[in-house]
Amino acid sequence: MARTARFSLPFTVVGLLVLAGCSTTTSDFKDEAEKFLESADLAEEAGYTYRDARCETPASTSVGTQFACGATDNDGDDWTFIAEITGTREIVIISGEVNG
Repeated sequence: MARTARFSLPFTVVGLLVLAGCSTTTSDFKDEAEKFLESADLAEEAGYTYRDARCETPASTSVGTQFACGATDNDGDDWTFIAEITGTREIVIISGEVNG
């Protein structure tokens, strides 16, 4: 039986990523979002462990740019996430839901 769920505000707050380094590229945002989706911090908050995270490369590094990500949870369900660039080195995962 497929789960349908949307993350609420607590997920978004936990979804704040701060990238290290002086300057960032679109690839940096993509890579860091993928790492976060597979992190223990997210697993603890969401109640699921995610693997095989994959994100689109954002169109730009501008604040407000959104990009899609996907991952598979420990039950084998595929999820879609939306990440948003919120600062020069910050990303927030603003939503996540099971596909289907």
